Amino acid sequence: MPKQKILHLPGHRHFVTFSTYKRRRFLAPDRTRDIAVEVLQKKLTEHQAFCAGFVIMPDHVHAILFGGEVFNVSQFVQVWKKTSSYRIKQFYQRELTHYLDSCPDDGPIWQPGFYDFNIESEKKMTEKLHYLHNNPVEDQLSSTPVSWHWSSARYYELGEPVGVTVTP
Repeated sequence: MPKQKILHLPGHRHFVTFSTYKRRRFLAPDRTRDIAVEVLQKKLTEHQAFCAGFVIMPDHVHAILFGGEVFNVSQFVQVWKKTSSYRIKQFYQRELTHYLDSCPDDGPIWQPGFYDFNIESEKKMTEKLHYLHNNPVEDQLSSTPVSWHWSSARYYELGEPVGVTVTP
């Protein structure tokens, strides 16, 4: 199967998805999802990048990312995953030592690579936002998109802060 080509056009929005290793629920504890959000915000600032929407699920992440001329979505996702992996492992070692078997020192948190879909229209943007915001409802983790705290749904529906600077 040929490798998917990622277009790096300035300002072009990317719908990205990446999963935990073997879809293990490494992001099931609230604190691990908080870490993924905190690292996202920090990396957005460091890379002068923007996030139009996101959701952190127990075993995967969806985000809509974009940036200026120097923004490279592959590099961004790589540093987001690397930094969050390190911090999530630290959390497991300090707080949830009984879960260390599922999160060994030499084992990965994230599956290698990621899926990238280039968003080329407002219609597709709306579709992807709806999809990612409804992910927790579809997985029966929450009754409404806004009741899942690790997503941008509250920003869009209620105008509330969500831990990440959202740029529609």
